[in-house]
Amino acid sequence: MPIFTVSVRPFSSDLSGQQQPVDIPTDTFGTDEMKSEKISESEKGPSYVSQSAIALRYRVMPPPCIRNPYLGDASEIDADPFGNRRSKYPVFNPAISGNDGLSRYRTDFHEIEQIGSGNFSRVFKVFKRIDGCMYAVKHSTKQLHQDTDRRKALMEVQALAALGPHENVVGYYSSWFENEHLYIQMELCDHSLSNKKYSKLFSEVEVLEAMYQVAKALQFIHQRGVGHLDVKPDNIYVKNGVYKLGDFGCATLLDKSQPIEEGDARYMPQEILNENYDHLDKVDIFSLGAAIYELIRGSSLPESGPHFLNIREGKLPLLPGHSLQFQNLLKAMMDPDPTRRPSAKSLVDNPIFERWQRNANK
Repeated sequence: MPIFTVSVRPFSSDLSGQQQPVDIPTDTFGTDEMKSEKISESEKGPSYVSQSAIALRYRVMPPPCIRNPYLGDASEIDADPFGNRRSKYPVFNPAISGNDGLSRYRTDFHEIEQIGSGNFSRVFKVFKRIDGCMYAVKHSTKQLHQDTDRRKALMEVQALAALGPHENVVGYYSSWFENEHLYIQMELCDHSLSNKKYSKLFSEVEVLEAMYQVAKALQFIHQRGVGHLDVKPDNIYVKNGVYKLGDFGCATLLDKSQPIEEGDARYMPQEILNENYDHLDKVDIFSLGAAIYELIRGSSLPESGPHFLNIREGKLPLLPGHSLQFQNLLKAMMDPDPTRRPSAKSLVDNPIFERWQRNANK
């Protein structure tokens, strides 16, 4: 069977060399994979399954539908979204792709640059070919071979999908597996607060604006029974002057029905370090207070030592140049007793933000 080719032309002559006209096969799966593989007699056996057959199976048969624990009425089903009934598989097997041209990432997106990295993932600024818009795509750095690893990685995706859109939460668009790596397509932001926290000292008006908008994000997710558990400047993003909470890799349910993995210890209260998970929503309040305190002081919070302990005991030094009302609010957010910390809703309703909004409108 002949393979026909099509010529892909760029919309602009200014595109890079990687985007210039190329000839690609219309059937990127190829005819060779559709033929029987030639194997020696010693390789043949009753249990032999060719790699081409495996690739074809995964291309045609989607993985099982996974229950989303963040949706109260969700269940794990044995039908694909189009209603085709099939057998359940004992483990979750993501579709395979690779050098056979099935890469969704390479097909749908043009990678521009890396904009972030962590212990388990990297984030890239990408251009989506079909709609001409910029996005951020995050993908795991290691292959997720085990079913437990894949399900753990999916917790972030499931939390974002279940929460839905909010102006102060980084937007989620899509996710998929490729070669046992998880890819997450998200809203592209301008920068995170970690990019600016050491370049200058934040004024009280600036940190109040950030605190208010992130508090609205926390109110939104807490009302839906979800805790973030990794609030810090690195995970607070800015887009067109709007602050957005992102990176839900440690997100869990407030009712403790899901595994709990706390985030950066520098922003964690003492109770979570003692594995007391009775007030997970108040953990986020403490972490937001610690993040704001770091922006005010202009240097990274300690990972250990006397000042680390003082912060968890509520012993915050006076902050020259900042109002007593602001300092009292910060101390309340970082109170050692989680029951005395404000909720996200009461934080949003705090009168200090009315004063901030009046000053901002002058």
